[in-house]
Amino acid sequence: MRPIWCVVLVALGVAQAQQYRSGQGVNFYSRDKGIALGQRLAQEFRQATTPLDGAAVNDYVRRVGANLAAQLPGGWTFTFETVREHQGGATDEPVALPGGPIFVPADLFVTAQTEAEFAGMLAHAMAHVVARHYTRQATKEDLGAIHTASLSFSTPGTASPAGLLAYRRGMESEADYLAIQTMAAAGYDPAGLAAYLERVQPAPGRNDATSALPPRNRRLASIRTEIQNLPAGDYHSSGEFDRVQADVKRLR
Repeated sequence: MRPIWCVVLVALGVAQAQQYRSGQGVNFYSRDKGIALGQRLAQEFRQATTPLDGAAVNDYVRRVGANLAAQLPGGWTFTFETVREHQGGATDEPVALPGGPIFVPADLFVTAQTEAEFAGMLAHAMAHVVARHYTRQATKEDLGAIHTASLSFSTPGTASPAGLLAYRRGMESEADYLAIQTMAAAGYDPAGLAAYLERVQPAPGRNDATSALPPRNRRLASIRTEIQNLPAGDYHSSGEFDRVQADVKRLR
C-alpha cells in the first residue's frame, strides 16, 4: 500500500481562471482538521524520506518561501524541508501537504536554472495549500464514492475517472494562476515558471490521456496569458541560486 501522502503528488484542480477563488468549493475538512491531517502526513513523509543536511540550502528555501508566503492570502503557516529522494513526478514539484508543510526535492534545485524557476515551482506548491486542494480532492473522491455506491446495483462501473482527471487538471491550473500572482508580488519574474515547465514537463504524447498535468502547450499558453495581464513589475534575483545549487549537487 502506498503511503497516504503519495496522493498529494497527483495534480489537482478547478476549471477557468476567471472562477479562481482560493480555497472555495465543497470541503468536508475544516481548516483545523486539514492542518491536523497535514501534520500527520508530514510525519509519515519524514519517515519515508531522508533530509538533505545543508544549512545554507535549507536557509535559502525558507527565505524564498517566506518571501512568497508574505504575498499569499489566508495566513497559512508554511514549513520547508529539503529531501534527497526523487519526489514530485516528472516536474520535481515540491510535495505540499494540508496546512503548510512543504517538502522540496533536491532534484528541483538541480533541474531549475534560475532563482525565478525555483521560486515558481515553490510558489505553485504553496498555492496548493492556500487553495486547500488536498482536502478538496479528498472530499470530491468521497462524494464520488457515495454516488458510485448508490448506482452500483443498477449500473456497475459508473465512476468517472475522466471527470476526476479534469478536476485534478483544473486545480493544477489554479495553482499555476496563484503562483504567477504570488511570484510577481514577491518580486520574482513569473516567466520563470513558464520557462521551467516548457523545458521540464514532458512533451505531448501517448500519456496525455492519463496525466494529471494539463497538456503542456495549453498549460503554457494559459500561464503566458496570465503573465501578459499583469502590470509591469520590477523583478529581481538574490544572486544566491547558483551557489545553493552547487551546494545541493555536492551534498546529494
